Amino acid sequence: MDRARIPHRQASGWLAMVLLLACGCQTVKTPESKIAAANLPSELKKVSMPKYVVEPPDLIVVEVLDALPGRPITGERLVRPDGTISLGFYGDLYVAGLTLDEIKEKVVLHLRKYVTDETLGLWKFDAKKEQWSEVDPKESDAVFVDVAAYNSKFYYVQGDVATIGKFPITGNETVLDALNTAGGLIPTAAPQNIRLVRPAPPGACCEQKLPVNLAAIVSGGDTTTNYQLMPGDRLVVYRDPIVRTTIFIDRLAAPFQTVVNSMLQYSFMARQLQFLASGVPRTTTTTTPAVVQPGAR
Repeated sequence: MDRARIPHRQASGWLAMVLLLACGCQTVKTPESKIAAANLPSELKKVSMPKYVVEPPDLIVVEVLDALPGRPITGERLVRPDGTISLGFYGDLYVAGLTLDEIKEKVVLHLRKYVTDETLGLWKFDAKKEQWSEVDPKESDAVFVDVAAYNSKFYYVQGDVATIGKFPITGNETVLDALNTAGGLIPTAAPQNIRLVRPAPPGACCEQKLPVNLAAIVSGGDTTTNYQLMPGDRLVVYRDPIVRTTIFIDRLAAPFQTVVNSMLQYSFMARQLQFLASGVPRTTTTTTPAVVQPGAR
């Protein structure tokens, strides 16, 4: 009797292991108290971003007050995939990875081959001292550089949301903003299993994996885990364990269903062939003799 129960126990153990593997263990275990103590930027504790670094395909504005006659420099310039912008008659300039001040300095120094230093605002007359003084290219008031469209910095939303993908970042978005922008969670999502993955900066040790307590953010007004998003952040919404288990079991059962369906089709075809090979029995008709009524002629 005990020996008969051993296979059933083993089967139960294997089933439990399969369900555990299917459900996974993806919830981040970092306590929220530790997150609060870390003083991470969040909804009510936002920080200013560092100086913006231009990358493709940003759109920047470059204007020079007094360029060559008939050769003005004004308007928007697209940062190409190779990191350069076009200054028209004055050639191309590599600007990827530079801040606005650095681009301005580079534009001024590049234009010195075509325009005088006085035109570029590199010399300034001091009336008090009655002498000319040299001006730093970054401080020139004859050249203007700014960003027209921030196209190179994104955050990503993945998982069980209405719209996955990358979204432009302005420096003011939070986790709740990102979820709303992505259309919210779909019915198969697990609201208690959301995390923010923040890539490690160059030279740093490792990435950050931060849990998101959506119920506390929405229902309780707790902003501890409503983090301020940074460029490159990944917001991941995981699927409900029951749904994942159902899908996993369906995938395991699919090959067996295919085999069973094939066997049923083969059996049906075999019976049809046997029926056709045996021939169709002929049906005989019998005629009933007519009854003659007495007195009839």
